[in-house]
Amino acid sequence: MTQNDLHLEIVTPDKIVYEGLVKLIEVPGEKGRFTLLRHHAPIIASLVEGMVRVVGKNGIEDIFKCSGGVLECRDNNVTILIGGLE
Repeated sequence: MTQNDLHLEIVTPDKIVYEGLVKLIEVPGEKGRFTLLRHHAPIIASLVEGMVRVVGKNGIEDIFKCSGGVLECRDNNVTILIGGLE
């Protein structure tokens, strides 16, 4: 991973459902949807039920329906802890 990469890990109580380098992450925040890109300011945010959109470094888009959770972003590392996926 280089300084310009954004690393994402999506974790449920059962397993890691996504791990890899991404271009962007769009999440359903408690106060509205927001997007994270490289060099995003450190943040901890509550997530509500909705869609998590991930665009990988290769340009492939993945969408996960989550039931809510918590996101932490720091030093180009993003961890999303969610209760469940559909």
